[in-house]
Amino acid sequence: MARQRSVAEHDLILTMEIHQLRDQLRFPLGAEFRWCPGAPLDVELTFHPPGAAPVTWILGRDLLTRGVRTLVGEGDVRIRPASGPGREGQALLRVGAEPQVALFALDRAELRSWLEETWEAVPAEAEAERLDWAFLDALLAGHPGR
Repeated sequence: MARQRSVAEHDLILTMEIHQLRDQLRFPLGAEFRWCPGAPLDVELTFHPPGAAPVTWILGRDLLTRGVRTLVGEGDVRIRPASGPGREGQALLRVGAEPQVALFALDRAELRSWLEETWEAVPAEAEAERLDWAFLDALLAGHPGR
């Protein structure tokens, strides 16, 4: 009898302290990575700066996964591995368009391990099964509300 693989039906969340890098200074802030099996291509990253409103970016899960191993990204989002504290060093994440660019350092091993959980929950070959094709069809037809 073939064993059927269970697929996550709930969001996977990683909460961590990251550091914004500015002028050779490091400013700690909270960050939350949220991945939803119903939208498996994306990761929602919410920054929680002290004394300010949260800021959310939507990043590609594949981009983050490749970025913990090598430099990836174009335009507003780039990520790459870097030396630094932590078992596997850090990942440097750059978001924003010039001149409003923010650079963040985060624990590479922690992010990599969490991303592996998302891939176990919904592997690459199963992503298309989870997409809302009716919404995408309506969006491409110019009717996003349908």
